[in-house]
Amino acid sequence: MSPVHRYIMECEPSELQRTLFFSLMLVWFIAMIFGISDPLIVVRVVAWLGIVIGVSTAWFGLQQMFRKGPTLIINESGIDDKRLGVRQIPWTAISSVSAFKTRLRNKPLIELWLSDESTYVSRMPRRIRMVAPILKATGHSPFVISMTILTPGFRPVYEYILRFVPSREP
Repeated sequence: MSPVHRYIMECEPSELQRTLFFSLMLVWFIAMIFGISDPLIVVRVVAWLGIVIGVSTAWFGLQQMFRKGPTLIINESGIDDKRLGVRQIPWTAISSVSAFKTRLRNKPLIELWLSDESTYVSRMPRRIRMVAPILKATGHSPFVISMTILTPGFRPVYEYILRFVPSREP
């Protein structure tokens, strides 16, 4: 029988990251506003596209930043990543875990490999559910945890998860 780990790991964005997000969005919008008054039509079109993309990104970012409570909770029962939208995934449903680095950002991500993925994929929000088949086709799990803006960071979270589930062999 494995020992019971009574430690609960809660991960959320730091205050510095929240401040940097708002500062970056402010600079983005100021640049786009100046761009829409430029005499070149190409610059105006790009500025309007930037405003549309910036508003949608800001909306998603604000939802993440103002979420009440931790974004990721890991305890002896399982993992609950609010961004995945599936509620808690018990350890018994997770067959293994792996880590990989993205090509663009070179940031490590945690992949959860579930024994019955269809049960949990059906609970995901539509925007994530639509990407799941693409991830599967490229050899990745649809249950990906990014620690990019969360504290304590990738290494302690990954090591804590390995206490409960084995690492996936490549």
